[in-house]
Amino acid sequence: MNDVKISVTPCEALVDERVHIKVDGLPKNGPITIKASLQEGNNRFASYGCYTATEQGHLTVEDQASVQGTYTGLEPMGLFWSMKPEPSSRQNIRFLKKDVTSPIIVTLSVIEGHHSWESLFDPPPKPLATLDVYRWYKDRNVRRERVSKGNIRGVLFIPPGPGPFWGVIDMFGTEGGLFEHRAALLASHGYCVFALPFFAYEDLPKFLPDVSLDYLIECVEWFAGIPGVRHDGIGIIGISKGGMYAMELCRHVPQVKAVVLVNGVTFYSDAPLKFSKGDIKNYRSRLDQVRVTPEGADVANCYQPTDEFFIKGWESEATFLIISGKDDRCLNYSVVEHFMKLVPTEHKHRFQVIAYPNTGHLLEPPYSPHCRHSYHKVLQSDALWGGETKAHSYAQEDSWRRILEFFSNQLQSNKQMSGSHLNTTSKL
Repeated sequence: MNDVKISVTPCEALVDERVHIKVDGLPKNGPITIKASLQEGNNRFASYGCYTATEQGHLTVEDQASVQGTYTGLEPMGLFWSMKPEPSSRQNIRFLKKDVTSPIIVTLSVIEGHHSWESLFDPPPKPLATLDVYRWYKDRNVRRERVSKGNIRGVLFIPPGPGPFWGVIDMFGTEGGLFEHRAALLASHGYCVFALPFFAYEDLPKFLPDVSLDYLIECVEWFAGIPGVRHDGIGIIGISKGGMYAMELCRHVPQVKAVVLVNGVTFYSDAPLKFSKGDIKNYRSRLDQVRVTPEGADVANCYQPTDEFFIKGWESEATFLIISGKDDRCLNYSVVEHFMKLVPTEHKHRFQVIAYPNTGHLLEPPYSPHCRHSYHKVLQSDALWGGETKAHSYAQEDSWRRILEFFSNQLQSNKQMSGSHLNTTSKL
């Protein structure tokens, strides 16, 4: 058994890149478990799959099916997307890479026999072989620059080369603070990206109701005008509440040409939006519709906005890609369907909706661990995000491909999207 060797190609790559995992020197037709583990801060995540070696003593993950584990079947990247908190860690946590200047280090361990989840810990079985795999959100050649100019706060990611580059602004949701991982990954694909926080960061407002549309407009106009960004149009990507701001911003800043909503809010929600030209009224959520579950609060049915609260994104010149999970327990997919009915016929060609079955709220870049529920620091309680792990993970992979294609088409090639793609439902 001393000749057991695990190899991964490539052993160092971006997080959205597939890898090939192979094990040699195994007992012929022997039962084998591969375990993946990582530590981020004080939290540990792990996954595993159980396989049978070939007659020649080989195991190739992309060609052989896992018969049990955190995933089953033929899943080349199952060891990555099926990760969940280890038994000794908090269970209501979301995997989140805070420092994108360092890699995620995933340790793969080859273990003899077929194991259960419980038998892999405290103490873990002695492995036959181990290997560290390095996964990056930020390419080594992408520059990260903290921004603090006047009122503007955030982090800028700049690809290598002379530029100017196509620009994208990246925004997240109601947890506040600064999220850099998706911005760093987009920059690794050649975009100049500004990770834009809007509250609970440095000297920005501490609470969501104090966010000002004037601040967001100032940030977008600044970014659209910097020398490193092409001046013929930028994009915005926003998840959840960030999607609401993205849709509103394109109505005020004509440089915004392409908008991606990832389970984004299409109506004025949560609190009046402060604006120097007059605060914008919001829809009041139906708190009586909160459903308490063992996994956390299901608030999907709390939002039932009437027509006057939907954002008239069609009053801009932007084109929209709307990514939606049909099992989103934070925002009911029916709200997106109703929004699309309000889009005037002459503008529908600028709106594409991709809806994924059995998919939850927190859609991340490919191969990220699925988070079905976690603690929400603003709500100060557990929130149920939804999704079934395998379907959700496939949606993350497919939607990321579509997002990159969308920004490429709308910003780089200036192609218009065909109206025939409206309301496409993925069969993944």
